[in-house]
Order: sequence, then C-alpha cells, then structure tokens
Amino acid sequence: MAWLGATATDRNPVYNPLGLDKGISRAKVPSRRLTRGGLLLETIIPDQFRQPLDLLTYERFDRFRRSLHMVLGPNGRLWAAIESDRALSVLTLDLSAWRKDSPIRILYGWDLADATCWLGAECLETGEIKSVAGSEPAALHEEDLARVLFAVDGASLASDVGCFAFADHIEPLGYTEGIAPGALVETEYGPRAIERLTPGTLIVTQSGVLSPLLANISATLPAVGQMSPLRLRRPFQNLRQTLEATPRCEIVTHGVDTSYLFDAEHVTMRAMHIAPFLPGSRPCLSLLSTRHNLVLADHDPYRVAGIAVMPLSRNHCAEHRTLTRLSHLKTDDIPMRNATSPATLLRHEAIALLSERYL
Repeated sequence: MAWLGATATDRNPVYNPLGLDKGISRAKVPSRRLTRGGLLLETIIPDQFRQPLDLLTYERFDRFRRSLHMVLGPNGRLWAAIESDRALSVLTLDLSAWRKDSPIRILYGWDLADATCWLGAECLETGEIKSVAGSEPAALHEEDLARVLFAVDGASLASDVGCFAFADHIEPLGYTEGIAPGALVETEYGPRAIERLTPGTLIVTQSGVLSPLLANISATLPAVGQMSPLRLRRPFQNLRQTLEATPRCEIVTHGVDTSYLFDAEHVTMRAMHIAPFLPGSRPCLSLLSTRHNLVLADHDPYRVAGIAVMPLSRNHCAEHRTLTRLSHLKTDDIPMRNATSPATLLRHEAIALLSERYL
C-alpha cells in the first residue's frame, strides 16, 4: 500500500508505480486497473460563484468510456461521478454549512473486493468531517490517474485545486495534524520519541498531570499542498530540539502579553502562523512526510521538547460511520474539545502576539 503520484500548485508532479517512498521513477505507467485505491484533492470553497466549479474533469475512450468528474455546486453540494468498465459510481455530499473561503480536503476511495466506495471531505479550519458511502464502486485505472497528474490530455484539474494525489489503498479521513518522528515527548519515565509511544503510557501534560495514552495516531501523506510540514527551529519558545510540524498543529503559548491581549492564561497557535517569524522554516522538500499525534484520556496539552502541543480530539460524528484514523477507537472514549481547552488564535491574532515578541 503506497502513494503512487502527487502534485501541487507549487510542486512538479512526482510518480512511481512502486510507491513514492521509493523515490521518483521514469518507468512506463502500467496499464492496470486499481481494484482498491483512493485519490485526494485540496481546494477552497469559493466565497461567491454562480456556476458549478469543475474541480476535476477527465474523459477517455479505451474500449469503454472512462471518466472522472468532481464538481462543487453553488449550493454547497459536492458531487463525484466515476465511470469505468461499464461501472458507474455517483456520490454526493452536502457542504453548504461550511463557511465560505474554508480550505477543504476531499477523499474518494473504492474497494471492489468489498463492493464499497465512499466520498469524504474535511474542513481544514475546523477539523469537521463528513462522508457518504456507496455500494457500487467504479475502479480507476492507474494510467488515467497518471494522465491527470501530468496533464497529458490537457489540464484536468481546475486552478482552484491546490494539490492532487492518488494511492493504491483507501486513505482514512482526518486527524493528520501532528509532529514528525523523533520529537521527544515527556512521559512518566522521561523523554521518549513520539513514534515509540504505545497505548497505556502515562504522558506528562502541561499542568504536570500524568494522562494515559489511548492511541498514537500516525499518517504518511505526500508532502504537497497543506500536507507539507514546517520546520520549527530551536530555541523558539524554549524548544530543546528542532521539530517538523504540520501547518495546523496547535502549539500552546502563554505569558504576560497573552494575558493582556486575550485575557487568557494559555492560547494555542498553529505552526503555519508561527513559521513566518522563524528562519529556515520552509516546507519539507521530501516526497512523503510522516506525522504523529496522541489521543489522551484527558484533553490536555502534552509536553514535547520544551513546548506543549494539543492532542487530538473528536471531530467526526459516530452515526455517520465515517472511515477515520480514529475509527478503531470507541467513540465515547475519544475526548472532545471543551470550554476549558485553550482557545486557538486566528491568523491576525497570532501575528499581533508574535509581532510584539519577535519583531
């Protein structure tokens, strides 16, 4: 199971039929049907538009009609229609409740063996997740996806699409924010690398309390678009090691200026808002990036290399049976964000706070 190809507005297309973890390949694209796979797009819900936004439009005739369409309508409804080898799959999601100008990540997955397919979307600003499943999957051909990737028959992706990637496995939705392997997390027995933590380990929270680890959630994604991690160099905020964090990983900060500006003892800032104030914090240049984050019994920030990072909290609805990275956990065991959790600063608020400290 591997990511096979990826591209973004700021990155050239990369592809390898054996997986991007093997590096870039110039081998011929195999003419094979992917009986199981997934594709990913990132875009922004337009503020105003009257005509449907064609995110992805691809059609080809090779004995049978093969087509792939993804459309976002002005009413906020997302449509995906895939036709392949006499099979037709049509799925739709209602995203009308999501705020305009919100960045979203769209995932389509299929599995012929289980006769299932599903369409999911994640609002990157709030973490909210929606999905719908179908029982009539249409398998995509790797050659067709490669043609979309390299724009062989002309541009199939709209300019509004920030990145595009595809894999030979079904990728779960959501919960991808975190920090790269090697980050030292404070435990009851001292610092441990985050990738080595196992359920049951007692984690030191910001308040000094030991909280049991419910799950160590990891994800490996193409380092393109808003999935590319940023480098946070020490000694920013007393960091004891240089970390790589995803753009929306929430880092806790405090101080006199925090209390003065926001009337709160602690607030959180996203790594993407911190990066402009740090030298050498450019996005990761590798093809893939792995990130980890923790699910604790108590939703309290945990200590990492001298700073505190927010753990994961539940953003999906159990009734929807959404395929997420937390699907293996009991829904009631996953803590939710509450009124006592630190508030997350918006971009202009983070700039106001950091400008006083570092400019």
